[in-house]
This record gives sequence, C-alpha cells and structure tokens, in this order.
Amino acid sequence: METGAIKAAHIYSCGNMFLTAALEINVKGVNFFFGGHEIFHTGARGGRTGDVPYLGKFVFRCLEVCGVQAWSQLKNCKVLVKIVNRHAVAIGQLRGNKIFNPAEEFGAARNNGKEGIDMPDIIG
Repeated sequence: METGAIKAAHIYSCGNMFLTAALEINVKGVNFFFGGHEIFHTGARGGRTGDVPYLGKFVFRCLEVCGVQAWSQLKNCKVLVKIVNRHAVAIGQLRGNKIFNPAEEFGAARNNGKEGIDMPDIIG
C-alpha cells in the first residue's frame, strides 16, 4: 500500500436516481478516486425500506479509518492506499490496523443475501 493524502470528499447523485460517494486521493502526484458508483450506490428502491444504506456505511468506514468525526474533516487526511490496475480499491490507517475495501465488504453483503434486492454492480 502507498501513502496518499485525501484531496476532496464527494457525495453526488448518479443518474438522478442514486447517491454515491468517493474520496479523491493523491498518491505520488496522481489522483485516484476511491468509492463511487462503480463500487456502490444507495437508493436502488428510491430510499424506501429495504434499501441497504451503502452510502452511510461508506461514510462511516471512511471516517473510522481516518480517525475523524465529520465528512468535512477528511480533506488532507493521510491514508494508506491499495492501488490495483490504476484504481484505489482500499484505504488503511497509517498507524493501526483498520482497512476499508468497500468492494469486498459490500460485495460480501450482496453475496450473503443481506440486502434482499437485486442491485447491479455498475450503473451505466
């Protein structure tokens, strides 16, 4: 894993139907996006009962790994970043053992049937 600095934290609408979030992380002068609609989105049922709160889980895990209390405090936080095929796939604490890989964590929830809905992995 490489050391990086969070340059921005984004929450945005995808296709006017879903919400997602991403961290923009700079590693050795190159910006990578961590998260985003290709990894997760919330609102597959328009926010009704039965939707898995991936956005909330993503936000909480990012705050937890970075050791901050607010989304606005993520900017300039230093993290370890796992990069695979030019994509940031996981973040970790510089000092500590917390690592967050949303594709693994959220994929496990989907594969174990915990969400109860058929949700595509990628929104076009």
